[in-house]
Amino acid sequence: MINYTKNILGKLNDKDVVEHILKNSKGFEVHILNLGGIINKILVEDKDGNFRNVVLCYDFFEKYLNDPSYAGAIIGPTSGRIESGKYKIDGIEYALSINSGENANHGGKEGLTSKIFDVTPVTFEDYKGIELKYFWPHLQGNHHGNMNFFIRYMINEDSVLLVELHAESDRKSYINLTNHSYFNLAGDLNINGDEQYIKINANEFCPVKSNMVPTGEKKSVENTCFDLRKYSKIKDGIEKSDSQFDITRAYDHAFVLNKNNDVALSMYSEHSGIKLDVETTQNCMVIYTGNYLDDVIPFGDLKINPRYLGVAIEAQNYQNGINIENFDSKLTTPTNPYFEKIKYIFGSVK
Repeated sequence: MINYTKNILGKLNDKDVVEHILKNSKGFEVHILNLGGIINKILVEDKDGNFRNVVLCYDFFEKYLNDPSYAGAIIGPTSGRIESGKYKIDGIEYALSINSGENANHGGKEGLTSKIFDVTPVTFEDYKGIELKYFWPHLQGNHHGNMNFFIRYMINEDSVLLVELHAESDRKSYINLTNHSYFNLAGDLNINGDEQYIKINANEFCPVKSNMVPTGEKKSVENTCFDLRKYSKIKDGIEKSDSQFDITRAYDHAFVLNKNNDVALSMYSEHSGIKLDVETTQNCMVIYTGNYLDDVIPFGDLKINPRYLGVAIEAQNYQNGINIENFDSKLTTPTNPYFEKIKYIFGSVK
């Protein structure tokens, strides 16, 4: 049986900020805020029978406001960097607010991560959870289209978290959604996230230019530190280094997923014995290893350098895809709504 409860945490712009809690009979638990659709906690049983929070989170919702790490949040209307913040639809240029060097990142200023969503309970097959809804008016933040966003977070008795990302628009719109949770499967902030082992079902990755925007290439991972097709300790990959890391410091790249119906990504912690498999309908998996987490508000009373403390697993479409023909990013239209899924499957290391 899935139990659903909620707590009012405070107010923001005269609206309640509410924590919604989903828990199954085994003790698996997911906490979601109506602020930005933020995943605030995921409690998973470790190898010793203890429940650990495996995502980075803040203890007060106010710390999420203007959070440059985007911890746990729904990212949209667009994910990743858009070069110079500009794109065209039917020959008309739209300029988003610049918030990352010379680019617009994660929707520009005041993206979905800052919005208060309306929330209703939902049930789907053996899943139970909540649906978050937000209406985005045409040209708010200079995004094109009157858009309705529907984000579903649902769990089942098998300790699976299913995230459904759905959007509709009354005209052509560029939409690219993801969730930006940082995972540290050790469930211990004294153990860095780069100690985790990761495997990604991808033969290619997308290199970036000096401005952190993809070049438009899809480059083979063969004989590079981006070859994560077999389990590798994240720390070892970072230490192998690559000229790309002169730009990004460590991993902050899109991996082009092989569409063979296999698990897109697997990750585990030796310390806790917790394993995560991720399945998705998305084209890419952006892996960001928390390269600049030492520049944000600390996630608790840390005794270690927070750089690499958690790994953001961002299933999404190609970053800056609307401006890169090679990436073939389709627009959302009234007859072609946006719909993608991300499934987080928690278990134990065999």
